[in-house]
Amino acid sequence: MLIKDPPVAVTPRLLMLGTNEYPLFLFKGACEGTIFEGGVGAMGLVMLEQMQGLGIGRDFVKQVIITHAHPDHVMAVPMFREAFPGVKVLASRAAAATLSAAKVMAFFRQVDEMLTGSLARAGRITDAHRPRPLAQDPIAVDRIIKEGDTIAVAAAVSFRVLETPGHSECSLSFHEPGEGVLIISDATGYYMPDPQSWWPNYFTGYAAYLDSIRRLAELNAEILCLSHNGVIKGAQAVRDYLHGATAATQQYHERIVAETRAGKSVRETAEQLGSEVWARAPLLPLEFFQKNCGLLVKQSLRHAGLDAGRS
Repeated sequence: MLIKDPPVAVTPRLLMLGTNEYPLFLFKGACEGTIFEGGVGAMGLVMLEQMQGLGIGRDFVKQVIITHAHPDHVMAVPMFREAFPGVKVLASRAAAATLSAAKVMAFFRQVDEMLTGSLARAGRITDAHRPRPLAQDPIAVDRIIKEGDTIAVAAAVSFRVLETPGHSECSLSFHEPGEGVLIISDATGYYMPDPQSWWPNYFTGYAAYLDSIRRLAELNAEILCLSHNGVIKGAQAVRDYLHGATAATQQYHERIVAETRAGKSVRETAEQLGSEVWARAPLLPLEFFQKNCGLLVKQSLRHAGLDAGRS
């Protein structure tokens, strides 16, 4: 089952907030809450409005967990820092280093502005949701988390931290076995449910990306929280989803290798792949998708032992 259209309760204690494009997850303990994901900047005000409508006070949120340091996953964090008294921000060491770099954050702001404009044009947000300029560039992290750590979210309830690289070197997933909840961010790429398809996102390593998906599948989760376009609920649905993500990734890789062997250049393949995903999810300019597809082409060719330097 696909759960979408926040705000919506995934379980009595787990809420999906934000928008379908950029969901954020609030786990509710008896006395405090934990947010997973940092979204785009506009999700800060969207989420605060949703919390107010649900009667959740700002002093309830005590932790914000960054899944990885990409601009569509961190830019609401500064507003959360302002809005939630005493909140602690958690991230991997690699993500914290990225978020402390002024040049990186300047680029993230540019991407965030483009995404905000896209959401506004689509009617997903209003001009009132546009984020204010950051008071300072870096996004500070209060606690470094790594593989095997646990994050307490309620009495006797903790999420285990899993390092799941491939999409990025700093990608983390989070597993709570009691309710079978697994929060995976972009570990399986960009999911497009209508019709069901994936844009594989193995930007930092094809083999590592597949290994991460296979590792997640072994957890037998019953609820799979994605960072784009919904939540998969039901043990069989989760298994089917992860199987589909694996197959889609392998097919994508095989297509890249086959087209290269047939004589296509990295640029030609990247432009074609980028055009295809942009046609279905035009959240950013076409060139952005083509550039990112160039990374995927190079990762596939590197894995296959082919020359990735031929433009």
